[in-house]
Amino acid sequence: MTTHEKVATRLEELHGSGYEITDGQPDITGWTIRTRSGRKAGEVDDLLFDPDNGKVRYIVADLDNNELKLDEDRKVLIPIGIAELYTKAASRKRHLDPAFDAYDPANDGNVVYIPTISAQQLDSLPLYEKGHLSRHTEIAIRKILEPADTASREEDEFYRHRHFNEDHFYDRD
Repeated sequence: MTTHEKVATRLEELHGSGYEITDGQPDITGWTIRTRSGRKAGEVDDLLFDPDNGKVRYIVADLDNNELKLDEDRKVLIPIGIAELYTKAASRKRHLDPAFDAYDPANDGNVVYIPTISAQQLDSLPLYEKGHLSRHTEIAIRKILEPADTASREEDEFYRHRHFNEDHFYDRD
């Protein structure tokens, strides 16, 4: 294990940090997180961001009251680029393949959609505790969500991975 894997990352929770959501972007705290099937995985508890560049890196997901039979007394991190944001104001229909997709998040209004994360993956994600995020934990999250990952783990390249692409979250056109 390299030294940078043991060191805590510099990410901070947005709420209580003194930073604010970018103008024009909704505060998604409290929004429901839904899976590909439309089942509730949890709710957005907070966002983790990098104060050096202002970029959101993770959604802090509270699994309380989920519909996936997961342990409810925990929070996990979901990389921002894996999720899709649907708002009442900008809802647009998705093309659904009836053989695979019966749920359309555009019909739900304000929802965070995680179409590529299974219940098993959510259950395998490490517990998130405020102030206790290390690079080692971030790499574990990436391996769980993309087991065949061969991307560089160098410090300068870590957040260039598609899991942290904010454009995927905010703009899906």
